[in-house]
Amino acid sequence: MRSEPAPSGIPAAARASPPVAACAALFLGAALPLVAVPLPARAQRALDLDVGAWAVLGSDPALYSAALRRPLLGPFEGSLETFGLVDRAPAGRSLYGVGPELTAILSRRRLRPYLVAGTGVALELGPSTDVAAVWSAGAGLDLRLFPWMGVRAEVRRFVEDRHFGGFWNLRADDRMGWQLSAGLSIRWGGGPGGGATRGRPGGRGTAGAGDAGRPPDGRVPAGADVASLRASVVDTALAMMGEPYRWGGSSAARGFDCSGLVWYAYGAHGIDIPRVSRDQARIGSPVPADVSGLREGDILLFSDDPPRVTHVGLYIGDGRFIHSTSSGGVEIGSLDPGSEAYEAWWMDRWVGARGVLGG
Repeated sequence: MRSEPAPSGIPAAARASPPVAACAALFLGAALPLVAVPLPARAQRALDLDVGAWAVLGSDPALYSAALRRPLLGPFEGSLETFGLVDRAPAGRSLYGVGPELTAILSRRRLRPYLVAGTGVALELGPSTDVAAVWSAGAGLDLRLFPWMGVRAEVRRFVEDRHFGGFWNLRADDRMGWQLSAGLSIRWGGGPGGGATRGRPGGRGTAGAGDAGRPPDGRVPAGADVASLRASVVDTALAMMGEPYRWGGSSAARGFDCSGLVWYAYGAHGIDIPRVSRDQARIGSPVPADVSGLREGDILLFSDDPPRVTHVGLYIGDGRFIHSTSSGGVEIGSLDPGSEAYEAWWMDRWVGARGVLGG
């Protein structure tokens, strides 16, 4: 039996319905980083809610989307988005789909520019019902109004790939256009007790910048596993990544100054240390300015006016430290000249460290 030739202009392979296996492979392959990368302890999650429009020839479908977002590695965040592109034209084609996205945060300040790219699968409803791949890439701005909420605006190039040929191999009947949207980002997590103002567990309030502090001894709670405690202190500080700098701040609700971040990380685990850097520089035991002698949780001391300590950070291992700076908020630095996070300015001002936890 002889098969009928395909209509001119569209190959038979392009007209064939995409197999379910191809849809599943596309979705699962792109979503793998969302489940394969471990989530940092108490890392901040977000729910993004957006509305907008997709500007395409012939109609402008309304856009509605919701996405759950979580940190991955470094500046990258992953999300799983569900969306609807509702076309109310008489012969309109609406899309309802789901897929993973990857976001690169370009700045951790209050106004955060970002780049985003995503893919997924969608059900097309209209004159006919079909399954399509979707592709998108663009940029946006996220303004953090509060630690738990921000507003965002975004523009993307969005492609409906009806034949699963890829965005690099589109057909004449594949739709593409610009998506414009705005919405809210609602955040939670990022430290014990959520976003409320908090001090040490147990009820003492947040110390202000004017609190000279007293020189507590930084004693480890009875029965504590020191290695585990070191890791927990570091995890608590890392969970504050991206929080803004605030002079006198020592909570996720207000932001952090350098000593406030260290004070908060230790205080969250019942370890009472001084609040200000000059007193933190006297606690525990001295550690020379040599990376090989550092351990997780050590307090790094910096000075641009020796012998006075003017800045502190928390060592997190592998030559890296976390600190809060007036230019970038809570961020990662490095003492390793081969690291991308290395800045000679900090290395030149590193004068030593203090070991708070023994063992």
